[in-house]
Amino acid sequence: MLSNLDCIIFPDRCEVIEIVPSQRYVYPIFKNGSSSLFVAAKQHGWSIRLNQQIKKIAEIQVVLRDPQSRLVSGINTFIQQTMRDHPSLDRKTVIWFAKNYLYLNRHYAPQFSWLVNLARYMNSGATIKFITMQDLDSITELHKKPSGVEEVNPEILQEIGNIENLEMYQRLDQVLVDHGIGQVMTFEHILRLLNTQDSAAYDWVIGRSQRILSPTHALSAT
Repeated sequence: MLSNLDCIIFPDRCEVIEIVPSQRYVYPIFKNGSSSLFVAAKQHGWSIRLNQQIKKIAEIQVVLRDPQSRLVSGINTFIQQTMRDHPSLDRKTVIWFAKNYLYLNRHYAPQFSWLVNLARYMNSGATIKFITMQDLDSITELHKKPSGVEEVNPEILQEIGNIENLEMYQRLDQVLVDHGIGQVMTFEHILRLLNTQDSAAYDWVIGRSQRILSPTHALSAT
């Protein structure tokens, strides 16, 4: 691991939900409908595939969301949950940490980082199919918001405007949304797509993520 935060952004517990009876497998990403998926899984008795069980899955569906709206929503969740769990902190202090220590929480960690963690447990020949938030309606009609989280405060839009080192991660997520939705690709093909569409962002981010994956999923697009 690269830092003490890696166990948060790249946890050693990876979950994929088996949707029955359609036999679809969906990887729940925070702020991409994950609350609805987990609640629906509990209601319907859907199975959760963990870690090494994921290697047996041939195709996994992943919901993608517009990077900017997800970032705002994710930081909003981080702020509210942090203040709830640590009442002694004031809002300005929590926002300062969010701005100066990028990606302290999985609610707004890049979608690409979530894919990196999934790739640690996938079979190298397995594929990922990217779908939209609207496609969730074909899985569940439930729309569940995270517990205790209020609507986004408009002030957050101004507060997070200049987060250091944010741009490159957001650019990779934007490539995924612009060129990945509707596509079915192996993780290696995803890396090639990112490198082809935005090599500068790819090289910058990969330099910070290289050692996260096992040797079988080395971050290389060559």
